[in-house]
Amino acid sequence: MTRPPSMIDWVLDGPWFRSAMRRRLTFLFAALIAGVLALFPRPYTAEAQLMPQESNGGLSSVLASEASGALLNLSVLTGSRTSIEEDVTIARGHQVMQEAIATLHLVGKPGYPDAQTAEAKLSRKVSVIAIRGSIIQVEATDHDKAFVKAFVGAVAEAIRGRLAEISLEQAAEKRQVTVNRLQDASVRLARAQDALNQYRLNKKLPSPEMQLGAGVENLAALQAQLQAKEVELQTLSEVATPNNIQIKVIQADIGSLRNQISQAQKTSGGALAGVAVANTEYYDRVRDVNVAQLLYQVYSRYMDELTIDEMSANQDVETIQPVFVDPKPEYNMVFVGLLCLIVALAIGAEYYAVGARSRRPG
Repeated sequence: MTRPPSMIDWVLDGPWFRSAMRRRLTFLFAALIAGVLALFPRPYTAEAQLMPQESNGGLSSVLASEASGALLNLSVLTGSRTSIEEDVTIARGHQVMQEAIATLHLVGKPGYPDAQTAEAKLSRKVSVIAIRGSIIQVEATDHDKAFVKAFVGAVAEAIRGRLAEISLEQAAEKRQVTVNRLQDASVRLARAQDALNQYRLNKKLPSPEMQLGAGVENLAALQAQLQAKEVELQTLSEVATPNNIQIKVIQADIGSLRNQISQAQKTSGGALAGVAVANTEYYDRVRDVNVAQLLYQVYSRYMDELTIDEMSANQDVETIQPVFVDPKPEYNMVFVGLLCLIVALAIGAEYYAVGARSRRPG
């Protein structure tokens, strides 16, 4: 039982393809046309490479240098640098393509009646990808060498401009937050300094570090002497009567030391109960001033960094490979595929013809 004839059988059994000469000339002519169209017009590929700069500054680095990382939680005010994936997403955005079209003045030219049509056509030509982790590669292919080079250059510049614009917007938002924090830090520093000055006036401490430090040292020495005399009196009382002259002398020394300790406490602490309390309260106020001053310096420095970031926003994206046209020969891959298909059909047709002749009766 033979299979029913197919469409291929109907075509190849036709009068035209039944003739070996006409069949071969047909495939040869089709292959020549596909081969010529695979080479002409020649496609050109233009390429450019950009590298967004990493941000090594910011509030985190300032806080780390000022406080050994103790206040790094404040870095939430600034956020983190955008990743290369986010940069690529921005580079593929609608605004980048519209800016490139506007730069080339394509709207109104043949084939580009409006901006929407131009964007739809050119989006299929351009490719924006990330390579080697932190480099943005812009690539496009067209038959017009001058146009494709200008187009890739316009897209690269539009990407640089868009990333710079976003950097400026982020810097403006950070500046607004930092200004508020700087004002709060200024108020906190002023209050801490006022509290410290008022404490020094109330306690009559023109030089607290020297006065309180000397008071604590003097008091510690007197207390040590008092403890030694008490131990000496206790030891001597075990072997001598209360009327012993040495016991009387030691008791007199103990009384004198207690008077000196009481006077030292009153002199160093004023109305306070003891020098240790005065020392603690003073250094608590000094600590508040130091913390407030640290925060004020951090936000002041970060304001300076924001100013530098705004001034250098256009240099945040470095061009590591200017636009160039790939010198390697390019082919129209659609017609290359068509040529391969024609060759395969020609070979299949020859096998079919040989089989058809063998099936015919002698």
